[in-house]
Amino acid sequence: MPAPVSIRQSLLWNFALVIIVLGGGILLTTAFGTRRAVARFTQSIMTRTLDETEQRLHRFFDPVTHELQIARDWGHAGLLDVDDPEAMRRLLVPLLRRTPQISSVLVADERGREQMILRTGEAWSLRQTRRDEWGDRTRWLTWTDGDEAAIESWRTLDYDPRTRPWYTAAVARDAEAEAAGTAGSVAWTTPYVFFTTRDPGITAAATYEPGDGLTHVIGFDVLLNDISAFTTAMRVSEQGGAIVLTDDGRVIGLPRNERYVDADARRASVLKRPDELGWTLATDATNAFATQPLEAATATRFRSAGSWWWGNGRLFSLSPARTLWIGVVVSEADLHGPLASRRAWIIAITLTVLVGAMLRVAVLARRFSEPIEQLMTESDRISHGDLTPGPPVRSHLTEVTALAGAHDQMREGLQSLLKLERDLLVAREIQRATFPSKLPALPGFEIVAWSEPADETGGDTYDVIGLRHNDAGEIEVDPPDGVEQVALLLADATGHGVGPALSVTQIRAMLRMAVRIGSDPVQFFDALNEQLHADLPTGRFITAWLGRLDGATGAMSTFSAGQGPLLHYDATAGTCAIRPTDTMPFGIVTDLQPAVPPPVPLATGDIFAVFSDGIFEAADPDGQQFGVERVQELIITHHAKPAAELLTRLREAVDEFVRGHPADDDRTGIIVKRR
Repeated sequence: MPAPVSIRQSLLWNFALVIIVLGGGILLTTAFGTRRAVARFTQSIMTRTLDETEQRLHRFFDPVTHELQIARDWGHAGLLDVDDPEAMRRLLVPLLRRTPQISSVLVADERGREQMILRTGEAWSLRQTRRDEWGDRTRWLTWTDGDEAAIESWRTLDYDPRTRPWYTAAVARDAEAEAAGTAGSVAWTTPYVFFTTRDPGITAAATYEPGDGLTHVIGFDVLLNDISAFTTAMRVSEQGGAIVLTDDGRVIGLPRNERYVDADARRASVLKRPDELGWTLATDATNAFATQPLEAATATRFRSAGSWWWGNGRLFSLSPARTLWIGVVVSEADLHGPLASRRAWIIAITLTVLVGAMLRVAVLARRFSEPIEQLMTESDRISHGDLTPGPPVRSHLTEVTALAGAHDQMREGLQSLLKLERDLLVAREIQRATFPSKLPALPGFEIVAWSEPADETGGDTYDVIGLRHNDAGEIEVDPPDGVEQVALLLADATGHGVGPALSVTQIRAMLRMAVRIGSDPVQFFDALNEQLHADLPTGRFITAWLGRLDGATGAMSTFSAGQGPLLHYDATAGTCAIRPTDTMPFGIVTDLQPAVPPPVPLATGDIFAVFSDGIFEAADPDGQQFGVERVQELIITHHAKPAAELLTRLREAVDEFVRGHPADDDRTGIIVKRR
């Protein structure tokens, strides 16, 4: 059993527990919600960044593809002549100007003849190659936006356009399309370092046939530095960024980082693999993505440099044979910043509320407990018998005020109960004093009597009065030197308690008075009935048996006013007969008209017994009554025993039968046995 605690302690601990549990629940909910919010927010950021990067790549590469298809149509129409530099200038320079991501245009045929127009800022260069005629010698024309007059020069280059990646890729793609029976499409090279500028780039190329029977290829060089220019400028989060990789895992779009602010640093890092950049995050991110197929990449949580990161990726298709891969990384710390601040606020508010609540609870606990503690003190004082009023209990709580009022009522009730208990004790003593302290001894007879009230005072009574005539012919009551006759009374008033006890005591007093003055029995019975009818409340009555035993003749004069059954054991016959009552109980009607039956002679061994209904109606826990038959059987079984032992056996039998069930009515009996 747990140790008892005071109301004050209970309130303090329970309120503290509620606040702590509530605060913990809020923190747990916040933590769980934060995790889900971080996941959703991260996914949203990465999806948005992937979408934006993909759109930027489309805006970067789609115009190249579109312009290449236009230029190829020019080639089919015979407008691209590798032997006419001026025609190429007029046709292709405007194309380069409206498509800034294209750094140079290359047109070549299977003879090894080529023209390249290259833009470098405001300067322009045109390189003309004829491997079949000039060998390693190349013709160069240079001009600027401010001066379009070309300056011619010659250079020696170990260069053959037919071996360059853009040429071979276009021819291979054309052969694949012809084998598949489909139209040729744009071929994108793997990223590589351009021959002329030594810049990293990628080339889109396509074949065309102007009708001369030769294979011609046109290619557009695209500088990859331009991709890194916009990926390094993308702000995904404080530490996050976007990266673009080739399908063989080389970087062409660098993430935002202070090391890539300078264009030369970007140029030096493009086309390197992530682990070659010396950047741990890039390596850890690509290792995390390596665990799943690039075409089915999903949001992945990984750890880098002691911190948690999220990453996701998406494929970007340049052509059926060439894809890029876009990756996005976001630091979880960037997302937790405001959420951590919110969690700190929740903790601070919870602690503040806890301290304030504890202070408030302390005040409330004192306000609640003090009047209850005062009531406990009063209860302890009452338990020690002090029923004097104590100091008033003051409280603004309705329940405590009601409890204090009930406490005062209890104290006043206890005062009344104690007074009633004292009065009952006095009444019990008075009633017990009416029972004979010693039964008169009538020669030749055994007389025993007993009464057991169900309450402090009972509604049963009995009396045994010794009588003797003196020399003057007067009747002496309870003479000290022997008796000749005995008057007997057993009366049972309806109910039990103080009221019935007073009524039966009244009968006893009237009987003794009648015996003393020698009243005629019939007149006495009639007068007794009239008096009780006048005194008893409506619905109340008294059953009574009155007897007179003559020692000389052994005859028992008996009169029963509703008191029965009367039991007469005939020793000669060995039977126990039931004698009927002679009239109705006293107090019911005014005119009783009593008639006294003839005396009953008692032979040796005969027993005459009278019991109140508390004996016959004694019930066990199942509600079954003891009954008249059990009393008869007990008298027959133990008739040879002395009257006192017979009465003891009867009382024991009743107690055993009821099995501890409390008595519902008073139990009284008189047994007369002739020796």
